[in-house]
Amino acid sequence: MERNRKKGARPRYVALSVGVALGSCLTVPVSPLAVAVEAVGAAQAVPAVIEYDIPAQPLAAGVLAFARQSGVQVFFDSERFAGLQGGAVQGRYSLEEALQRLLASAPVDYRLFEDGRQVTLSQRQTDPRVAELPDVTVRGWLGEKEQTYLQPRSVSVIDREQIDRNPPRHAADMLEETAGVYTAVSQQDPGLSVNIRGIQDYGRVNMSVDGMRQNYQQSGHQQRNGSMYVDPELLGGMTIEKGVTSAMGGAGVIGGVADFRTLDARDFIREGKEFGGRVRATTGLGGYANGTHFIGSGVFALGNDIGDILIAASERHLGDFDPGTHGSIGELRTGSRGNPDVEDRIKNSPVAYSGFTMRSRLAKLGLNLPHDQRVQFSYLRTQVSYDDANMMDVNNEELWEKLGSSNVVSQNFALDYGYAPDNPLINFKVKLYHVDTRNDQSTLTRGTTQGYSTTYQTDTYGLQVQNTSIFALSQASILQADYGLEFFHDKVRPESDQAVSSSSALDYPFAEGMTPKGTRAMGSLFARLDYEYDGWLNLNAGLRYDRYRLRGDTGMNIRTFILGTTQQTNEPLYFDVDREEGRFSPTFGIAVKPGLDWLQLFASYGKGWRPPAVTETLITGRPHGGGSEIMYPNPFLEPERSSAWEVGFNIFRENLFTAEDRLGAKVAYFDTKIDDFMIMSTGLRRPGYDPVANIGTTAYVNTLGTTRFRGVEYSFDYDAGSYYGNFSYTHMIGANDYCKYVTWLGGSTDPVSAGPRQPITGMVPNEFNNQQIRCGGIMGTAEHMPMDRGSLTLGTRLLDRKLDLGVRARYSEGYSLTHDDEEAREMTYPADWKPYTVYDLFGSYKATDALTLRLAVENVTDKAYLVPLGDVLAFTLGRGRTVQGTLEYTF
Repeated sequence: MERNRKKGARPRYVALSVGVALGSCLTVPVSPLAVAVEAVGAAQAVPAVIEYDIPAQPLAAGVLAFARQSGVQVFFDSERFAGLQGGAVQGRYSLEEALQRLLASAPVDYRLFEDGRQVTLSQRQTDPRVAELPDVTVRGWLGEKEQTYLQPRSVSVIDREQIDRNPPRHAADMLEETAGVYTAVSQQDPGLSVNIRGIQDYGRVNMSVDGMRQNYQQSGHQQRNGSMYVDPELLGGMTIEKGVTSAMGGAGVIGGVADFRTLDARDFIREGKEFGGRVRATTGLGGYANGTHFIGSGVFALGNDIGDILIAASERHLGDFDPGTHGSIGELRTGSRGNPDVEDRIKNSPVAYSGFTMRSRLAKLGLNLPHDQRVQFSYLRTQVSYDDANMMDVNNEELWEKLGSSNVVSQNFALDYGYAPDNPLINFKVKLYHVDTRNDQSTLTRGTTQGYSTTYQTDTYGLQVQNTSIFALSQASILQADYGLEFFHDKVRPESDQAVSSSSALDYPFAEGMTPKGTRAMGSLFARLDYEYDGWLNLNAGLRYDRYRLRGDTGMNIRTFILGTTQQTNEPLYFDVDREEGRFSPTFGIAVKPGLDWLQLFASYGKGWRPPAVTETLITGRPHGGGSEIMYPNPFLEPERSSAWEVGFNIFRENLFTAEDRLGAKVAYFDTKIDDFMIMSTGLRRPGYDPVANIGTTAYVNTLGTTRFRGVEYSFDYDAGSYYGNFSYTHMIGANDYCKYVTWLGGSTDPVSAGPRQPITGMVPNEFNNQQIRCGGIMGTAEHMPMDRGSLTLGTRLLDRKLDLGVRARYSEGYSLTHDDEEAREMTYPADWKPYTVYDLFGSYKATDALTLRLAVENVTDKAYLVPLGDVLAFTLGRGRTVQGTLEYTF
């Protein structure tokens, strides 16, 4: 291909292959510009819009950012771009719109090819400054998932295509194919709690919607201490960042960030039109509907240069489902070891109280202001109604007992402001948000028709401010600085009409004390530097300073003696908690391409810090409104301190076997160590005179020693256009022993008297009790290390890629103990998850450009299994064979 340049000039071509390693092209001795033209092709169509976040900067640096974020490949003569300035590209745009904004006033023209996968930038001959600017070819497109194989860290993306293949009944279903991600789920509770690499609960993982933290708390059976309510119908995708981070969203986080992105107007506005939308309906089919009554949504979007608006609504009506009938589901908690008929009864009975109704509404209004400014207001409302079920009891006439009902309303308000002028030092963003999650719950006293009502409510107020500055240090090196602040304030405010117990030390009922009233504020300053040199070296370093303040009142009764008598008495012990503390947390990372453009090696190390939550600190009361179990506070909990490192590699290669195939792979070993890990522990001893540790005495405590979560993650994606496949697997290593001081607050005392049955004259410390250490006896998902889990998806595209057919296999190694295992005897809820493999089928047919038909068959073989790491008390049975059909119309 001929290029205009000065005679004798030495061409210096820079290949921006962000995620597109040339594969076999690397070995072909031809001009790289010629290769860029000849190898045009993509395994999938370019989407209508792509998310961009490119500040104004030198054009060469802007093209680099464009290549990264769009997934295209660019070849150009770097010397010819010297002195040219690129414009800002902020938001979701088509390829053409993004190029127009990027090129801005630069003397460069473009031409978009019909296939939408190739763009040619050419010199503007009328401008003497660029008479010798060579053509630049931009080609190929990478989806969000494929781009994860270019990032030198552990990050996963769940896109809309993956969600649509097998329509999720429970939000947790969306995460089953993601390496390193688990969910402690109960099919009888639609709340979602994300577990990353064995770590979850109380903000260890930042679960957010469009960056807004979902910090709702409601104490249950320690399986989900922190839940969010999200409707898959209104999501555009999810991004899972694993481990600590020095970027936005990392305050108080040691496990990772799970951000759920809602739909945006530009997901539907097509080139050349100002409105668009989608209507979708899903229902169960035939005799295998299995509780899927209706799942549907409608979206309408309108937009132009002035601004855009989106309005969306969805409905989800689900009934009780039937579990699988083939295979074994375990014996420890079913009692089937001595009576095999019990298991048959369970497998042939519907899972009662597993149905629910969800209604969601979404509205967004964005305005493009003068001087490169944008303001957007968004509102998301999700309402869920469901019944609360007691744990399964095979000795009852009904397997599950209704304990009450819940009506949850979660509202998210956000105001976003962005300023991105033609200045590489300014890409400024501000977000103000308020998340209000409220559960109006009615509870029945066990064995009666009487009960009480409780409202659990958590309000989170947040502020996020950040800026990105880019410095072009040379033609081959770029330094990017991301810095800002994050603040959020949680206000927990329960209210109940339950009677105040005479045994309580406080003036509020036990139902309120189990999710106690209190506030926690957290502020964070952060900065991260990324240095990139010549496309093969990346160095990064970050520093975060977190500071928190927690306030609230709590207390309990302790036993002591009335001096001068032999009589014991309960004496109230009150705590007015007002704690404040801060800590610095650094991160470091390096990534290199060792002479192969398709291979990247990376390593990172970082520290994290998580202070205690309101409930962990202030909880007090009886979990069931009565009985012998009592939860006690711990106002002296120490924050958790983590140190984590990982090492891994990325592979991304095009044209491996065919002219348009792509292979992506990411393998990472991770090792996270946590000091002062907080657990809910049983078998503790109160302060005062309490000589015997009671199994019903429970509190949150810091473990002694180090808690460790480590393992290996594997992710592979291959797409050749007419066929594709992806594979993920997580291998967890080791186990943890949880040891703690039995007298968790200290203060154990013994009476002093002149002899047996003589009046007590004083109380003295019992040092043996105060120093006693015991291991085991914890409640919560941390009791069990997540078991190995994997998935494999294979698919083919036929009839000019209008027909998409595939199969998915989900595997769990399982983790089961028997009555004879010593480990089982030491556990509060012994592990009882049998290994299994479940097969699903999916298919879609694009009848027209606007109309798509989908069919999904879940659990084809009707396999009986328990959801891995599921709620051990709810006994989470997997769904049996389920057939769902979907009709989707876009406009």
